[in-house]
Amino acid sequence: MRLVEKHIIKNTHKHYQEIDRLCFLSKNLYNAANYLIRQSFFKTGKILNYNQSQKLLQSQFDYKNLPAKVSQQILMILDKNWKAFFQAQKAY
Repeated sequence: MRLVEKHIIKNTHKHYQEIDRLCFLSKNLYNAANYLIRQSFFKTGKILNYNQSQKLLQSQFDYKNLPAKVSQQILMILDKNWKAFFQAQKAY
């Protein structure tokens, strides 16, 4: 069983605009990094690890406009997701 916590922030909330902007930047960074890792995998057969993807994306708009901890955590989660994908594929 999974416990889930859900926060619903209405657009009338005083911090809605900032939360919406940060979520948008986070989504963009995740998708950009995922695209780079995926293209690298198709071309070389190897995935970019966290350090490689961070070096490539450090100068990107979305990476810069998020707090550093948040940007790094997004890339760490993506790295963990790719590793889990290959482990699941191997187990299957």
